[in-house]
Amino acid sequence: MTRRSTSLRRALLVKLLFPTSALAIVLGAGGALLINRTVEAAHDRVLDGSVRAIAERVAVEDDDIVVDLPAIALRMLETPAADSIYYRVSYQGKPVTGYTDLPSMNVTAIEPGTVGYADLTYLGRSIRLAALPVLIYGKPGPIVIEVAETRLARRETERQLYMALAGLEALLILTAAIFGWFAVERGLSPLAALSHEIDARGVGMNVDLQPLDTSEIPDEVMSPVRAINLLFGRLDRAFQLVRDFTANASHQMKTPLASLWVHLRLLQRPGLQQETATQAITEIERSAIHLERLITQLIALARADQVAVTHEDTHSSRTNLADVAADVVAQLSPIAAQRDVDLDFQAEQSETDVAANAGMIHEILLNLVDNAIRYNEAGGRVSIRVSNAGDWRSVAVIDDGPGIPPEMRARVFDRFYRIPSKGKASGAGLGLSIALLLAEQNGGTLTLADGEGGKGLTALLRFPLEAAHPPA
Repeated sequence: MTRRSTSLRRALLVKLLFPTSALAIVLGAGGALLINRTVEAAHDRVLDGSVRAIAERVAVEDDDIVVDLPAIALRMLETPAADSIYYRVSYQGKPVTGYTDLPSMNVTAIEPGTVGYADLTYLGRSIRLAALPVLIYGKPGPIVIEVAETRLARRETERQLYMALAGLEALLILTAAIFGWFAVERGLSPLAALSHEIDARGVGMNVDLQPLDTSEIPDEVMSPVRAINLLFGRLDRAFQLVRDFTANASHQMKTPLASLWVHLRLLQRPGLQQETATQAITEIERSAIHLERLITQLIALARADQVAVTHEDTHSSRTNLADVAADVVAQLSPIAAQRDVDLDFQAEQSETDVAANAGMIHEILLNLVDNAIRYNEAGGRVSIRVSNAGDWRSVAVIDDGPGIPPEMRARVFDRFYRIPSKGKASGAGLGLSIALLLAEQNGGTLTLADGEGGKGLTALLRFPLEAAHPPA
């Protein structure tokens, strides 16, 4: 599927300009209405002044209406648009002077001394008419003074103001676009710097997986940055595990491999005595068994590390502790018999199912029981007891061997650590570290204590009845 090219900068700018443009349109509509009303009011005030100037020069002499039309009354209506101006003075609907065919408005609803306005048509042209009824001594009814002008000046003024308004709004949108672009550019600069920092970390062989600096990161993008830091942490842990695994594995394999090479070279010598050859073959067999066990434990350790890094779900199935423990006892019985160690297995009849991975539980018990056999003395005893106590299911591996001093019980869970006094055993120092890691990944606990009567060692593996999430 082809990915459509997108630009966060462009998207933000569009989302910024869209409401700005909408606001400009609303303001433009309001401005146009205000312009129309302002222009109409301004021109109407001029008409008002014109009709009142004429009204002041109207008089009654010998029962006749006399109008001394002042020049200023009509001159104040002159504009560059060359509007046409019309006037009329009438009494009781009969023209006294002016344009007799000028359309009139209903003046009966207008109070005397008050100017009324109307939009009419005269000679095919739109006009604005102002009418003022006045009461003059000598006439019982009001004399009506009317002045009208065409709308050319009004339309021209409105057009110029509309153009100025449109220009200002266009300037507003353009300014918002320019400043918005720089604001978006500045706002996204932390992301650009973050991208450059990530790119720089991938150059060369030394990949930097330290967490990214979040001091300059905006809150809106903190979630993906935290996800990247979490990913860096997992990758760093995975790389470290690979480095440790490679270094430790190569170190631990050197001893059995060197023994194999030495005794193979010994067997190749001419005239080798039978007793020496037999001893060499025995040592080769011991080294091969040691190497096989070491490789098995390294594979188990690598698998456990993979689960730790990927957070694989280990609670999706139920495992019966008694059944797994019985399988381990059956598997290690020949080794125990060979070392003259008695294996004792006891399991309660009650329910012993837990939410854990059966293969991992098998590996845990295999390491615990193997250690108990390996480090025990000839004629010793190893007891495996599966029990059900409250909300916990447990397996106890108890031996009567030399045990582990309390001050060293925390250290023995470290990888490749072996107690100096126990150097005669051919272990690699991985059994307990693998067991602890797998127990935690399955939501369980593994603790060490004294054996029965204070002799030997007890390794107690416990799992809650309900699945518990392992630590990240």
